[in-house]
Amino acid sequence: MGASVAVALVINRDDEAATAETSETTVAVTSTTARPTTTEAPTTVPPTTTTLPTMPDPEFVLLPDVANEGIGQGASSDVVRAFEQRLADLRFDPGPVDGVFDEDTRYAVEALEKIGGLPRVGRVGPAERLLLMAFKYPVPLAGPDREAKRVEIDLDRQVLTVYDGHMVVLITTTSTGDGDYFCGGDDGCQYAVTPPGKFAFTWRHPGWRTAKLGRLYNPVYFNGGIAVHGYSSVPTEAASHGCARIPMRIAEYFPGLVQRGDAVYVFGTPAGPGDDEPSPPSGPPTATTAPPTTTPSTSPPTTTTDPPTTTVPPTTAAPTTSAGPSTTLAPTTT
Repeated sequence: MGASVAVALVINRDDEAATAETSETTVAVTSTTARPTTTEAPTTVPPTTTTLPTMPDPEFVLLPDVANEGIGQGASSDVVRAFEQRLADLRFDPGPVDGVFDEDTRYAVEALEKIGGLPRVGRVGPAERLLLMAFKYPVPLAGPDREAKRVEIDLDRQVLTVYDGHMVVLITTTSTGDGDYFCGGDDGCQYAVTPPGKFAFTWRHPGWRTAKLGRLYNPVYFNGGIAVHGYSSVPTEAASHGCARIPMRIAEYFPGLVQRGDAVYVFGTPAGPGDDEPSPPSGPPTATTAPPTTTPSTSPPTTTTDPPTTTVPPTTAAPTTSAGPSTTLAPTTT
């Protein structure tokens, strides 16, 4: 019996030891899991803000008084010289600062009037004087990702601006597509439109280039047949077949301001067709756009068109009648 008690005691001792070991183990595990952990807060990277260089606004300059009727082309004086100098400082390029109000001076004044929203009369009056004295550069039309070197064409103001290093190097008057319906280009009849969008300069032609629609001086192309080029007439309003006309003197050096691949931004609303022009087709033309005549066609009538299930009545137009207006601009415009 004594042996039995001894065994029981040993068994109890082993249970206590096991219990103790278990307690120690449990405590150890608890101690391990209770150890404080450090959770790092998520790192929030602040958004990258790119600050583009901006053209510093010119300082205020006092200019000579002018009469209400202003001064215009043909005038010659020291007063004219003072205004020419101010225009040149602001990058409007009035030509030589010689005190002679010539055509180049008038073009520069017209560009100023367009920027300031003044009547486009090409004369320096009291309003032009005030605008020149306290001139501020307009906000660039291109977005925050704009290129440092680019050209912006404003269809609404009819102004072309050249930037280099985000700085204005030239502001000039321009005349873009007038929206008229015309024929005679490489693509037949179409509307004279300068489409808005982003483009890039591609090829150029030095000197005069003779195209079907006229002659272009030093054209630099950026959208198919649409180019910036010199022309003998640059009205204050849209008047071209789609190109951006600039004064001849500026066209002399404009190709040197831009390179192949430079961005060209065209902003604004293109000029629309006049009341005396036909409305553009709403879809693919199914019949000739020529007005009906009483002379029967000398060619056999077409019996089917695409799709083959649609039958088109015989056309009454002469076989030499041009097709309907194309939405593709002619390779060469003026």
